[in-house]
This record gives sequence, C-alpha cells and structure tokens, in this order.
Amino acid sequence: MINRLKRRLVTPAAVPVGVAIAVAVLIVAVGEILLRVHPSDPSSELARPELWVALGGALAILGLGAVVAMRPQGSMGILDREVVVGDRPFFAPDPPPLDVTLRRGELGTIADIRPGDTLYARNGPLARVVAMLPAEEEFGRRYRGLIYAEGLYGASAELFIPVEAVFAVYPETHSAFLAIKGDETEHFGWNRAPDSFRRTPARGQIPGA
Repeated sequence: MINRLKRRLVTPAAVPVGVAIAVAVLIVAVGEILLRVHPSDPSSELARPELWVALGGALAILGLGAVVAMRPQGSMGILDREVVVGDRPFFAPDPPPLDVTLRRGELGTIADIRPGDTLYARNGPLARVVAMLPAEEEFGRRYRGLIYAEGLYGASAELFIPVEAVFAVYPETHSAFLAIKGDETEHFGWNRAPDSFRRTPARGQIPGA
C-alpha cells in the first residue's frame, strides 16, 4: 500500500513541488537583495543601485548562458544527452509496424512460450523472452507465472510480465501477444522485480538481520 501511494502520488508530485519551492526561494532571494540596496530617497533613476544590481545579475546570467552554448558538443556529459527523466532516449526509434503474418499457425498456450520468443504489444514488438518464472504473489495478487523478458526499442531492460497479460500465443512464429500498449509496462510496475527476489531488503526487514 505504501509503495503504491509513493508510486502514484508522491513520486509524480515531487518534481512540480520541488520546482515550485526552488522558484519561490529564488524570487524571494532576488527581491530581498534588491530591497536591501534600494535607497530610501532616490534622486534619479540612474542613482538607484537596485536597478544596476538587477541589470548586472541579468547580464551575468546571459553571459553564463552564452558560454555554455558555445561549449563543444559532448563536453557537458549527461546534459548533452537527448533524454527525458528516465532511462529511455527521447528520440528512441519507434518499433516496426506489426506484421500480420506473425499470427500464423495454430494457437498455443502459455506453456508454449519459450526463451527467445518475441512479445508484442498493441503497437509492435515489446520484449524478447529470457525465461519463464513460476507463480508469484505480489501486493496480495496471485499470478499464475511471470515472463522474464528483455525490452526492445527503448523499453525497460528487464521486464517481469504476468502471464495473465498474454491473450494469444503462436508457437509457429515464436510470438506472443499482450493485451497492453507498449508504454504501459512502467505504469503496471512490470519493470521492477517481485519482492521475493528483489535485490533490496524486503519491506519490514531490517538490513543485515
């Protein structure tokens, strides 16, 4: 329950709340600096030091931006990468269109899924099967089994997909089709290993105990 609230409420709110706090602190700090240098009885516009301080600060920011913009490509490390928040490149190639010939031959069952088979979402190839895992209980839900898979075309490197998500298996083409869109794996939490073999301590367990 706590992890679910964190994933659905706390984590999405962290970025906008953090940005709002940073902007508020910046506005207050700039305002306080200008008020401290503001004369009580200015004789003219040119004699007002807070205007010169504001102008100097603006020029300093513009100068810093110009220096950063003129740096050679790749010199700023991660800041030069075209990525969004996360591990998927912003300009990752789209998966190829779904080949209708993949749905060929007799329908199989979950037992026919083998390592190396390709899992397809509604919009194209999603992952390649690495192994089939036994039944698992996660957050009070009992799954008949999990498909351990390697993501394709920018999907998560590791995926743990419940077999309940599979609606069709075609052994002849080594294909299995999932009842999801390709961008829903993180929403369902399938990019995280089950608690039973997660590398971090289980919830409520004292590390080293």
